[in-house]
Amino acid sequence: MAKKPTFYPNLPRVKTTKAVRRVGAISVQTPVYTPRVIKSDWRSKVTGTYLPVDINENTKQFQGNCSRSGVKNPGWRQTIVNGGDATSGYSRTDLKCKPTSYQCQTSSSLVECRGYGTYFGGILTQENSTAAIDDIALGRLKSRLHDKVGDAQLGPPLAESREIHRLVRQINESGMKTFKALLAAKGTKGKSLYNQFNELWLGFGFGVNPLLHDIKSAADSIAHYVTRLDRRVVVSGSASQDYASGRHDTGSSEAVTNQATIGFHIWCHHIQSIRYVAGVDIQVRGSANYGVTDHLGLKIEALPSILWELTPYSWVVDYFTTVGSFVEDMFYTLPVTVKYLSKAYKYQCRAVATPFLFLNSGASGSISGSASEGVHRQFTRTKLAPTLPTRSLRIKSADEIASHGLTKLLNLAAVLPKRQGLRL
Repeated sequence: MAKKPTFYPNLPRVKTTKAVRRVGAISVQTPVYTPRVIKSDWRSKVTGTYLPVDINENTKQFQGNCSRSGVKNPGWRQTIVNGGDATSGYSRTDLKCKPTSYQCQTSSSLVECRGYGTYFGGILTQENSTAAIDDIALGRLKSRLHDKVGDAQLGPPLAESREIHRLVRQINESGMKTFKALLAAKGTKGKSLYNQFNELWLGFGFGVNPLLHDIKSAADSIAHYVTRLDRRVVVSGSASQDYASGRHDTGSSEAVTNQATIGFHIWCHHIQSIRYVAGVDIQVRGSANYGVTDHLGLKIEALPSILWELTPYSWVVDYFTTVGSFVEDMFYTLPVTVKYLSKAYKYQCRAVATPFLFLNSGASGSISGSASEGVHRQFTRTKLAPTLPTRSLRIKSADEIASHGLTKLLNLAAVLPKRQGLRL
């Protein structure tokens, strides 16, 4: 056994530098491949000839790139604590692919084949229009700003205040009318109950409920205005939609035996979401550009939205279009100063692809194996100008129209002519 040396020279030490988190622009792109293994054995039923390498493929299949780009700022948390803007543009795409391992067997009157291997069925990305969820996210952002500021538009309640005494009288009479309608129900075959229901529904939906809401909103708004101090707040608004799509292959060029090619039933689940984040300074009361009239929505800029709300049956138009929110955004602004604003967009597609065989004429066969699975994720964050965006003017989507569908249907049915109501 060799004797250990008794002397070790003092070698110069190499100074190790502390790892520093990368700051600044980043750009990373990584290709994603899946194995493409296709093997097939062939045997003649007539001569008994056996060919073990009829098809022999072993390559990689390119699926896309995982990428990241943008600006990296490790000190973003401290920046926010100090009241600054840490928003930066950023985008990322991720791909995860799990191929299927399959086995198949085909046969004809002359030949039989056995195939086996590994293959990926694919992902079907399908990004729909985001106009609807964009407006919903903006609406939720502005609604939360309303809550923080304590803002209220008192124009419509003041304009309709002359109707309050009539509304109170109608509420007092509704009990007696309902009692009379019940007594007359048998003689009118239920028509009296239908008429009374219409009156009660409209009175509560468009009279009592909005009046109570306006009173509470005004009280909360005044309380916020009296007690509020100038401060920075961060609010957000988000919305999402999900949907499904699929495809059944009608043709394939990838032969897994010399009697069949492989195809896939592909089912995909898609999710799209949008999130706005805003840092705002609430303006102190009594400053040069902010007073009671601004706070209560009584300035001339609020007049168009007030007139729209007072227009007969404007609520019916708002069921199917975005006119109301568009007019409000165009002419009435919240009494806040936007310091920063960002918009984040996420899209995810999760695909499941089940393999099946395309058989040549005269052949029969079967295939077994797990389904291939794939996930495509995409994220984009955009820094916007420090101004609250305006919701778009458009016709609402089917999902938006269907929202609170029963209430909308009852409202529309109640204002139709009574002689048409029973036919509905």
